[in-house]
Amino acid sequence: MAADGTPPTEHVRHDVRMDGVFFFRTRMDGAFVKALEAGNFSYCVMVRSGELRLETDFPSAPMIELGAGDAVAVSGLAPHAFTSIGARPAEAPGRFERLAMTGREAAGDVELIVGVAPNEQLALGSVLIGPIVVRPAEHPDLARRLWRAVEMLEDEYADDSWIDRNLVIRRMAETMLINMSRRVFADRDDVRRRQVPDAGPASANRQIMAAINAFFAAPDRGWTLEDLARTAGMSRTRFAEAFKLVTGQTPGRIIARLRLTAAARRLTGAALGVEAAALEAGYGSAAAFVRAFQREFGETPARWRRRRLDGESNQR
Repeated sequence: MAADGTPPTEHVRHDVRMDGVFFFRTRMDGAFVKALEAGNFSYCVMVRSGELRLETDFPSAPMIELGAGDAVAVSGLAPHAFTSIGARPAEAPGRFERLAMTGREAAGDVELIVGVAPNEQLALGSVLIGPIVVRPAEHPDLARRLWRAVEMLEDEYADDSWIDRNLVIRRMAETMLINMSRRVFADRDDVRRRQVPDAGPASANRQIMAAINAFFAAPDRGWTLEDLARTAGMSRTRFAEAFKLVTGQTPGRIIARLRLTAAARRLTGAALGVEAAALEAGYGSAAAFVRAFQREFGETPARWRRRRLDGESNQR
């Protein structure tokens, strides 16, 4: 037993409820730049056929190639775009067409199955961890289970007369979540047990997420490590250790990145100067803000905003 009475094998992902989850199909032809709806959503995107690319801005800026059979979990809290191979990344993304899971439309160049979970805790967890990719060539067992779940989901969507149909869909989505998270958490749980044997994984995850939720509720507050630790009900030292084991990064690194990401969004959506953005992000000078921004995003705030505004103009 952990100090709080939690069984050591229990994990927060085992008891999460994905209420409101749903799935849809989508297909694209030719060049495209698409994004999933922004907000407190977690998404599972499964590639039935074709090839495409995922670009994200958080927690790093990877460019992930996806092909038939691949699956990726991504957060609606992180700026992202799914593009056809060769599409210009500066283009403002459109939205995916939502097709029924039971439809029989003609195949497109790219066909996807998309699961949507309107769950804040899941979204916060995936934005910290980053995109989770499962590929048949690299993770054959997990990929097989995910696609088996898709087949069962399609059976459920095909007949809405089944008793407890929505419950089964939710249960299948939860099973898919567990299999996606297995790819990330297995090694991390081993490390946690070795380094913090009394840290109770489920308890630690919930406490860390409580602190992160508090940060999102009041991002303008001058949060310190002590404030976050107090919100999580931990000592400063234990919070810092548990935070890094849960997220893979230090609290200071995550907070700085979240503030920079919020400032980046504001730079595009409002007439915000660099000095004002620096203050909002908690930097004492515009120069320090520009250096940090360039280090995180690979370009200056001015160039970042210009590329995105130009892309929106070209899309009109």
